[in-house]
Amino acid sequence: MEKRVKIRKTVFGGAIARICCLALCLCLGLSISMTAQAASGKKVTPVTMAAVVGEEKTVTQQADKTSAALGILPAGTTVNVCGQTGSGKSGMYQIVYGNAIGYITQTACQPVCVDVAMTAALAAQAEAVKQQVAQAQAAAAALAAQQAALAQQAALQQAAVQQAALAQTQAAQKAPIPAGSGNVIFVGDSRTGQMANAVGGTAAWPGTAFVACFGGGVDWLSTAQAKKDVDQYVTPGSVIILNYGVNDLSRHNDYITTINRYAQDWISKGATVYFATVGPVGENEYGKRNWAVEYFNNQLNNRLDAGIGRLNLYVFLTGSGYTTQADGLHYDGATYAAMFRFLMQSIGRI
Repeated sequence: MEKRVKIRKTVFGGAIARICCLALCLCLGLSISMTAQAASGKKVTPVTMAAVVGEEKTVTQQADKTSAALGILPAGTTVNVCGQTGSGKSGMYQIVYGNAIGYITQTACQPVCVDVAMTAALAAQAEAVKQQVAQAQAAAAALAAQQAALAQQAALQQAAVQQAALAQTQAAQKAPIPAGSGNVIFVGDSRTGQMANAVGGTAAWPGTAFVACFGGGVDWLSTAQAKKDVDQYVTPGSVIILNYGVNDLSRHNDYITTINRYAQDWISKGATVYFATVGPVGENEYGKRNWAVEYFNNQLNNRLDAGIGRLNLYVFLTGSGYTTQADGLHYDGATYAAMFRFLMQSIGRI
């Protein structure tokens, strides 16, 4: 029997949940090794874990509550914790915040149970961001030295050219796609295939293609055959909507590499490329949870190339309501139809 799923955020505050999470972390071998030094001068002990924020909290630039803010994390947000300073009320966690490293009070977070694959993914992602931050800091220092040697007038002219180019690019990205230009190509897993069946497929929507690999993930998407299956439909004016990830949520780094590489080729052929966030799940026996879906979506939203558009399908479905099939992963026909309408409306096709 189909059931209506109501989404709610859960804060892991119960004693039983704490004990389970801590036991699993010990089994996975929480990676605590050599100490690092925070920008504030406090020692940072590396860790690898996921945690959920129990209430809205400020993320600071340094391991100090009075440090300048990087941003705000809403209650219920799951974060990648890669270090800690101190403990208790004075302790802070070092976290991955978008493409930066920030800090949040330890008392605001509760550990989240994750499997071995996700633990490895969290560690790899944290290391990549730390390296990116270091490279960005080195590049900024080199750029500052170079700009100091330039004449003021030359610097102003260069900034004007860059600003004009940026404005032109942003305007082009926001411009509506004329109805009827090119075609629409949906690329995804069984959810995309079932969506096609629910709305009548290409027969009901001429000029619209559905490239779906049931049970597929990034291992399939990254193959030459998958690329060929999409390329056969790509023409100038095409719109490509990618909706992969629910089958292998811990593989976000691989998806980012693959999608960025494909998008460069498709855009060079005159196509427009979008990433549609993975939709929510219901209760299921496969270990899929919405906090992991949100983490996956956040990684791709923050790290895919700027030339790739974003369609927030997750927010649409959680806000409008959705019904899953008995497996908790796939949707009923009405939900698929609403999903299709949202995506088509988002690109100006209906």
